[in-house]
Amino acid sequence: MTLSVEPVLPWPRPILSLLEACWKGVVGIDRWRHQRRERSGDWPLKLPVPVVSIGNIAVGGTGKTPVTEALARHWLERGGRPGIVSRGYRGGPDGNDEFAMLRRSLPEVPHHQHRCRHVAGTRLLEEHPDTDLILVDDGFQHRRLHRDLDLVLLDARHPLAGGHCLPLGRLREPWRQLARADHLILTRAQRCDAAQLSRSMGFLRQWFPGIPRSLASTRLAQVRTLGGATAPDPAIPVLGFCGIGVPDSFRHSLIEGGWKLRAWRSLADHHRYSIRDLERLNREAIAAGAQALVCTAKDAPKIERLLASGYTSQLPILVQEMRISLDVGPILAGIDASTASGTRETGAPSC
Repeated sequence: MTLSVEPVLPWPRPILSLLEACWKGVVGIDRWRHQRRERSGDWPLKLPVPVVSIGNIAVGGTGKTPVTEALARHWLERGGRPGIVSRGYRGGPDGNDEFAMLRRSLPEVPHHQHRCRHVAGTRLLEEHPDTDLILVDDGFQHRRLHRDLDLVLLDARHPLAGGHCLPLGRLREPWRQLARADHLILTRAQRCDAAQLSRSMGFLRQWFPGIPRSLASTRLAQVRTLGGATAPDPAIPVLGFCGIGVPDSFRHSLIEGGWKLRAWRSLADHHRYSIRDLERLNREAIAAGAQALVCTAKDAPKIERLLASGYTSQLPILVQEMRISLDVGPILAGIDASTASGTRETGAPSC
């Protein structure tokens, strides 16, 4: 299996190796602290409904929020009442990027954010007592909250994200910690050939034989313009831009979708757009012969706020919305099994 993933920082390898050792030391201390709290009975804290965590082991996007959305939709279709909790990383008073995405796509699903997911879940249940399932967006490392299922997402192309921890690789913690997972999901499977998928699945089968595995792929759901007007033909030339964890995944999706990508701009994850940014993007697009700008659903809410403040873009701004294709049957079966396991205890929200 290839481990070729670029380091997070463009520094000499000896320095990155030293920093990786420091990072692993910090992670080890944190793991020891969690284990001590677990032995004392302080953690994990429980909620009175089933809890499913959707997380990953590497930095960068693996599709956690789209998978969270997919599970919530399936639970709604079954007549359930899901709720979502998350940390709210880099969020303002109105929540962060993922919060805005989910609020637009699932307005009927309550969503609370707090650095302590147990506090977020408790508040959500107080306001929406009919909620019968909590989905935790990005919860694999948040071990203080009890979860009934730990779903861990891995990029099918590089499931080990370089095989090293930050900053030499892209792992948040050593890859053997995947043994804590209840279900492993390889995302972006549509970008892999059969040989790549076979290698990735074979590795997981070898090292984690008792953990179920699934494949997930992304597909185009719709293209819309900010403001709700009908989107133009995707054959027009565009400038693509985004501020997400894995920008290349969006660039490839534009190419696969048939867009004529005349220019490309990648910004930092969770980038806070300004009017100056949009003016620069418009200038670059016009200079490149593009007829529109196109971004991700994660970027859209921040740009919509600028448009609502009175800014008028010279070119149309399009949003490409993607959906996850995933067999949720085994996951829902696991939730059902947990629900049937009996009465649940709750813990005081002391994070």
